[in-house]
Amino acid sequence: MNEPIAAVIVGLLLSLSAGVRITLPLLAVNLLAFNHEITLPDNVAWLGTEPTLIILSVACAAETLVHFVPAAGTWIKAMATPLAFVAGTLLMAVPLGDKNPLYQWTLAAVVGGGAATLTHLGVTGLRTLTAPVNVASLGVFGIIWNVGEFLVSILLAALGGLCVFAGWAIGAATLFGLAALLVFILVKGLDQRTKPRAAVS
Repeated sequence: MNEPIAAVIVGLLLSLSAGVRITLPLLAVNLLAFNHEITLPDNVAWLGTEPTLIILSVACAAETLVHFVPAAGTWIKAMATPLAFVAGTLLMAVPLGDKNPLYQWTLAAVVGGGAATLTHLGVTGLRTLTAPVNVASLGVFGIIWNVGEFLVSILLAALGGLCVFAGWAIGAATLFGLAALLVFILVKGLDQRTKPRAAVS
């Protein structure tokens, strides 16, 4: 992954994935490196080792299970925000390589860590807002939501991996689509807020 634009796109997709589920994209990168599908930079080579594989496997299973406990899952997710920043930074640092550590880690922290943190805060906020719906549905909505989070995180991580093998254009198209969807949601939300409400007679 020598092209700077391609490296940033891959790292951004992985960081966004970490914003939804912290450990899942880290485990995906670990498995790829452990099976020699990708080569990690020397300064993060530990991410592809067997001890890291064991730790991330246990952490991913624990994170997945705890999210199905409504109150505890949301509280723990909020407390884990700094970990999202760390995960996003690491995942952005991987495709950037270690040719220039200052460039690598500065960009990784600002772009990768920032993207993961903002995504994580957004998802946590949405979980909090939808808590009454989950209670009203006797927990069914929460199960659907958590499965959705899991699938979105896998999809983003998979698209990041696909960019490595199939080219950066796929990642660019994905990011453009995500940005367009976000703008649509924001505009729709603002439109709903600014519409005058009908007077109650």
